[in-house]
Amino acid sequence: MIFRNYNDFEVINLVKEGNEEAFDFMVDKYRYLIAKKIKNFNLLNDFDDCYQEALMLLHKSIIKFDESYNRTFTRFFEANLHNFLITYKGKKNRYTSFKIEKLPIICDFVIKETEKIYFHDQEIYRALNTLSKLEKQVYQSKIIEKRSVRECAIYLNCDEKQVYNALDRIRKKIKLHLMT
Repeated sequence: MIFRNYNDFEVINLVKEGNEEAFDFMVDKYRYLIAKKIKNFNLLNDFDDCYQEALMLLHKSIIKFDESYNRTFTRFFEANLHNFLITYKGKKNRYTSFKIEKLPIICDFVIKETEKIYFHDQEIYRALNTLSKLEKQVYQSKIIEKRSVRECAIYLNCDEKQVYNALDRIRKKIKLHLMT
């Protein structure tokens, strides 16, 4: 069947009725528009995927097209294609930025080995000397003797909250003195 003698509205009605030749004619008619839009959006690396999805969008646009809106099918499809490509490019950019953001985290665990730091006894002794009396008692009880926080509180005759606060201060002071 020769569809060049028909206008777009007649061909669209034939496609809606299920005529595959009419749809092939529409694909042939709009393939250059699709390729041009994909090139304008700089999606040449994903050309095949975009082209296939654009063909599905063409069929969907044909089915949804309503000529009562006084709009040509070409403009209707072009607007749909434009919106689709904006969405596609946005998803691609988000995925790429996600990979770039997460790549160092993934590589840290896979490639880099943990750096081991060794301290001399004198450095540790100096750091421990900066602790207050309560902090030294908590350090001895919790870290050296491996008691629980509750056991430390009972042993030192104080609240559990005081033990937690002392442990926090101990970590900060030791870290401060050993890392400088």
